[in-house]
Amino acid sequence: MKGDTCSSIMGYITGVSGDAYPYDARIFGYDWDPIEQPTIDYFTISGQVQNIYELIHVADSTKVPVFEMGSAAVAEAFAGDQLLDYQWYIQ
Repeated sequence: MKGDTCSSIMGYITGVSGDAYPYDARIFGYDWDPIEQPTIDYFTISGQVQNIYELIHVADSTKVPVFEMGSAAVAEAFAGDQLLDYQWYIQ
């Protein structure tokens, strides 16, 4: 039974990694996401970047880069909110 489970897991990893060697530790990176790079490319290097920015109203942004998948500054700003008690709101 354990062998079947392990085999299924390794088959899944091989499938989602694009047939990468399943024992390659690099695919287990904390931020590995098979959808992330195409999204980043779409918002940064596609031929429609300026049009996309105009459609989502950020064409005049002074932020560099205009688009980034994640932001340490935003994560840091929200860090304090993780400890707030929202029980009153849920009730």
